[in-house]
Amino acid sequence: MITALFSALRNKLGFAPRPVLNSLTGLTDFTARQAAYVSQVTLFGYIKTRAGTSWPKLFEDDTYLVSLRTARSHFFAACVADLALFFAARMFIGARLSALQAEKLAIYLAEAVLLHHHDEDIDPTAFDAVIVRTRQRAAVMAWEEAATSALAFVSSADAFMRWAPVTDEFKALDEEIMRNSLHLRWIGIRRDVKETLNVQEVLADSKTLMKE
Repeated sequence: MITALFSALRNKLGFAPRPVLNSLTGLTDFTARQAAYVSQVTLFGYIKTRAGTSWPKLFEDDTYLVSLRTARSHFFAACVADLALFFAARMFIGARLSALQAEKLAIYLAEAVLLHHHDEDIDPTAFDAVIVRTRQRAAVMAWEEAATSALAFVSSADAFMRWAPVTDEFKALDEEIMRNSLHLRWIGIRRDVKETLNVQEVLADSKTLMKE
């Protein structure tokens, strides 16, 4: 109990251990963990704020809970795709990858997470569709721009807007707030990637993947 409380306090104060991003496995694990964190905290935080004092009652509505879990799963998949593209963009400029190599890396990370993620809340083909879309985005991605901007994080914002289980009226009213809240969550993660990604070690670990 004490250990758990200390860990939570450390995270809240910003003293959490820096990620170790020096291998394909490290990138895959980071992508899965951060996508899960961003999708759940952002979605649940918004719903809780929008529901206000009615928030506890939502957990008594089985139909709504199904919608919430479905939304979280779609949102998670989009977050995975965006972060995979961002990793590829950072490697593109840091390791001087070719566009084809960056494309391969983005697809590898998206597939490594989504094809092995067990999720009973949505049809498995939904993840397949996200992978297809990731392939399409990677094929035309402006990698240098994506490495230094929020260009790679478009699909997660769109998924948040599409799948959040609230009325279209609320989405219209809250769109700027919703997109900004997600943008702010990505800022810290993007910073961690920029500061801790060991480009040369990842490159060495991915020689087979990078062959053209």
